[in-house]
Amino acid sequence: MSFVRYESRDHVATVTMDRASAHNALNNALVNELREAWVRFRDSDDRVAVLVSCEEKYFCVGADVRDLPSDMWHAVPGLGVELDKPVIAATSGWVVGGGFVLVQMTDMCVASETTRFLYPEAKIGTTGGGIASVVTRMPHKVAMEFLLVGEELPVERAYQIGFVNRITPKGQHVAIAQEMAAKIAGNAPLVVQALKKLARDAMPRGPLDTVADARRVLDAIRESDDLREGVAAFREKRKPEFKGK
Repeated sequence: MSFVRYESRDHVATVTMDRASAHNALNNALVNELREAWVRFRDSDDRVAVLVSCEEKYFCVGADVRDLPSDMWHAVPGLGVELDKPVIAATSGWVVGGGFVLVQMTDMCVASETTRFLYPEAKIGTTGGGIASVVTRMPHKVAMEFLLVGEELPVERAYQIGFVNRITPKGQHVAIAQEMAAKIAGNAPLVVQALKKLARDAMPRGPLDTVADARRVLDAIRESDDLREGVAAFREKRKPEFKGK
């Protein structure tokens, strides 16, 4: 992978967005590689993942307007790939638009004191809708001000309302997030996964969550060998040999 690094140590995966030339703007390539990383995490022996940026001043500036991703939700942990394992975001600098959605859908957030949250879609004149679930992750009226006014949410305010778990001094957010992840990784994996799943199922679901559930089922069919076999058999006027793959 060119834009995402996946490192595993003691059952903790560190997923690093590494498109520094564009401040981790989410283009098709970065989205696809993040999805690959979440698949790898899901199927691995790693028990917790920490999502980080390769640079201090920018976590992610949102969608790349020069290469708008066709399925940006694929990059979002728990949406593009269903995960029963916890994910911790370790943020610093600007967290904008789609980058905020990434953090929104993680289970915890450890934020450097330099973190600056911004969701400017109302000012730009477009939306992908992924932000809707934020109203289940912070107080409704605070969320609506953040979305509709479109001004920065300071990290101290994000901590006060429970969107951020911890604020760290500059440069310490990744280490502290990894410390938290190590503690989780030392707990009973089946219990951790069960608690995450039960907590997730208890939360109200936004429209993108519902669409993602259906799309994961349909995408598996669209990408299957059986679909290719069915189309080939139709063209060749023969009976298809389906294998359930």
